[in-house]
Amino acid sequence: MLQNISMDFLLDLFLVCLLLATIGYCAMLNRKLSSLRNAHHELRQLSEEFDKAIVRSKLGVDELKKVAQQAGKQMKAEIGQANELIEELQLINASSARIADRLQKNVEVSSQSKQPEIYDNDPAGLYVNESNTGEQPSEKKEAFRTDAEKELFDMLTKAT
Repeated sequence: MLQNISMDFLLDLFLVCLLLATIGYCAMLNRKLSSLRNAHHELRQLSEEFDKAIVRSKLGVDELKKVAQQAGKQMKAEIGQANELIEELQLINASSARIADRLQKNVEVSSQSKQPEIYDNDPAGLYVNESNTGEQPSEKKEAFRTDAEKELFDMLTKAT
């Protein structure tokens, strides 16, 4: 039976089989290409969104740089003021320590004395002296100044 079939027919049949395989392969390739085109379209949209996100992030970074520079300038100014205040407080602390030492010495000296003297010049009227009041000694207020109080009062009156 194979002998009855001509060689031309067999070649035509072989070509038809090859053409059918090619058509099937082309259909499969077409489906893959269409999915690739869809993916390409999605990739393009994704790249556009990514580009917009990059622009927004660049603007955000620029804004952060500006804010950081302003905060840095403000912090430098505040640090400068704080350093000045620290120096001033150190001076005040040293001065107060010296005054406290002197007052302590004066308190020790005055505690050894029997009775401190009374000030005649008392602008606040806190201490009463027998010479400037007409009251009897029993009625007058007995208020005496310590040596430290006298020294502080002298310093204050000299300053004014």
